Amino acid sequence: MFDVPPEQGWRRPLAAAFGFGLITLFVMAGALGVSVGVALGALLALPPWRDLKRLMPLDLAHSAFLIFIAWAWASTIWSPYPQSGQAMNMVLGAFLYPLFVFNIHTLRGKARRIVIITALIGGALMLVPYLLEGTTGLISSFIDDQTTREGMRRDATRGISAIVMAAPALAALVMLVYQGRKGHVIAGIAIALMAVLSIQFHLFAALIAIIFGSALFAAGYRWPRSTILIMTLAFLMMLLLAPMLMPVIARPLDQVSLPFSWEWRVKMWPYVGEQINIHPLVGWGLDASRTFSHDHFELRGFSLPYLLQHPHNVGLHVWLETGLIGALLLSISTALFGIRLSALPDLTPMQGAAISATAGVVLVFFSLTYGAWQEWLWGSIAWVAALCVLTGEDRNVVRSP
Repeated sequence: MFDVPPEQGWRRPLAAAFGFGLITLFVMAGALGVSVGVALGALLALPPWRDLKRLMPLDLAHSAFLIFIAWAWASTIWSPYPQSGQAMNMVLGAFLYPLFVFNIHTLRGKARRIVIITALIGGALMLVPYLLEGTTGLISSFIDDQTTREGMRRDATRGISAIVMAAPALAALVMLVYQGRKGHVIAGIAIALMAVLSIQFHLFAALIAIIFGSALFAAGYRWPRSTILIMTLAFLMMLLLAPMLMPVIARPLDQVSLPFSWEWRVKMWPYVGEQINIHPLVGWGLDASRTFSHDHFELRGFSLPYLLQHPHNVGLHVWLETGLIGALLLSISTALFGIRLSALPDLTPMQGAAISATAGVVLVFFSLTYGAWQEWLWGSIAWVAALCVLTGEDRNVVRSP
């Protein structure tokens, strides 16, 4: 434990607020640039060197994660996909994303309140374009080209997913700023609007995430440390058991009438399990998922590749490209991080609720929707982690990582 006197002046709070403002704009535009906003916020809001040097040596969870990233980078050696620069982006993110969270963690007093206000205003503004498009279709009405319109709608689903990931922490901040019934009503209305958006844009995974996250918010408030540990165990099961669980889950669903994209997943997951069995230890290599376009199946009159870009399940994706070694490294990092969070000495019920619910939302997206290496996704997780930091107590003591 060490004391960190708050830095005087406006540079850091304004830089952090600028980062949150950029993130707001990028989420409104489809979320692809969220990682840029997080990276700039991390660099512009750097604490003084006296604080930064205390980050060394790195904590065990971050060290294990960096080893995992290094292993994923090494897998480009045997990957059938041409090197794309993805590995370098992953390495930069592994340093800059935690730095952004640490920057927010060190803000105190007025500086912290400025960032909280910016985050809440940004959370409200993010909903505007999606509500406008979802209820009236006004934005897409200005686009004549069908392909461009479909691309915009696809970007919108990504932006809504980012907002849903931030929803638990933003709701917690609202309830902390507006004490009592008023805060609960505002937070409830915001969550309801996100559920409506998920239905309007046919984001069933987001709707599941909202329901699951809401239950975990209540559990996390009542039993913060235990709920965080339970969610850590759930992540470990998703990562380590994905090659066994997902094909088993897909088998009975193959006989059920599902939306087109979900039927594709049901065909995809057993196929990915078969490919994992070919190279179970070291995997096929980074970005190899993009090369499995030769095997096709018939679905509703279309001939489709079993795998397109990624398996829509982070556990399967990690196993497929980095093998058992990669899955173990990421699981070790996850376990260490979850244990550390559950043992935070100043963990409040509201922060426990925000962390638990956020973990539940991310787990749903990891299990059903997105790939392991998507930069906007990891940038969004860093942004949401910073929001969870803001839900904790404002102390003048920063604890050693």
